[in-house]
Amino acid sequence: MALAGTVLFGGPAAPVLNAVGIAPLLENRTRFSEALDVVPGEVDRVSFTDWAKVRGALGADLGADPDPAQIDDMITRAYDTDLSASSSIEDSSVALQKYFGFSPATIEWEAYSQAADGAAMVVRLPDDLDLDTVRDHLADIGFTKPSGANGVWDGGIDLIAALDGTLTPKLQYAAVLDDEHLVVTSESHEYVQHAVDVVRGKKRSLGESDSAREIVDSVDEPASAEFWVGDFACSDLSMSKASEQDKAQAAGLVREAGKVSPLTGLVMSMAADRTFTVSELFESDDQAKANLEARARLIVGEAPGMGGSFSDTLTLTSSKTDGATVQLVLRPRSETGFLLGALNQGPVLFATC
Repeated sequence: MALAGTVLFGGPAAPVLNAVGIAPLLENRTRFSEALDVVPGEVDRVSFTDWAKVRGALGADLGADPDPAQIDDMITRAYDTDLSASSSIEDSSVALQKYFGFSPATIEWEAYSQAADGAAMVVRLPDDLDLDTVRDHLADIGFTKPSGANGVWDGGIDLIAALDGTLTPKLQYAAVLDDEHLVVTSESHEYVQHAVDVVRGKKRSLGESDSAREIVDSVDEPASAEFWVGDFACSDLSMSKASEQDKAQAAGLVREAGKVSPLTGLVMSMAADRTFTVSELFESDDQAKANLEARARLIVGEAPGMGGSFSDTLTLTSSKTDGATVQLVLRPRSETGFLLGALNQGPVLFATC
């Protein structure tokens, strides 16, 4: 997908960056929106978790050095409330704190991006955490130190697997960036370097896409979110993954709902109070308005390929358009249970193209 927008980094006219390497173009930008500026521009999907917001919702102020039992309890509660559904590291939390010096119990947020040629995790660390302690941890567990301050620490799958079986392979290679207070990790040395170049303004970020910015800025302070970039939702959540019977039912439901247009972006997000928001981006404002009624019907109708009806677990509280975006706000019928975790893989009828 071709991405277009205003360059936020580099060049003689580049704005002054804030503490996380992000140009403060808007005073009220969410952390989710800020994360776009440190995610490669060519990605297909971004999974975002605001761990500071999750801990606040759970009343879990664990301090800078939480013990394993505290971390386990927090992660269990985050899982039960579905607030950790988008995390790529929740299962590694205890081992992360022990071996890397940070974890969901202490970080600000994480953004895990996936593209055809690689994937990277970006973690925002608290301002008062000395990043030399992270480097000390990496050295102590056997990572090879880079020659430069912003270089890539080399670990590898054998090292990660030997440390702890819960550690994700996404942690094999890492970079520690002081100016932005970020840690970048990946399964590939090369992709970490690519992601670092994005953070440092040498390569294009997703935040430079006007369409990406529009749909993400329509979401109000998510604790957890999934962003399908461009038309990726059309394939990733496609009804083509359903049985022939379910496909036929889905086609009938779409005809009954009314005309729908292809998506050019999709965000599903969960707020700290479990408000569930679906934002669907279209090619134009007029297309969004034409899709509003049909999309609202689909999101409370039958759920072929998943079973039952979306309304079994969700109540639609509002539906509106915001520019080229259709925004559907829903409330879960239960204080626990899985919504984002259940709907972030196909087939999902209301994401039909």
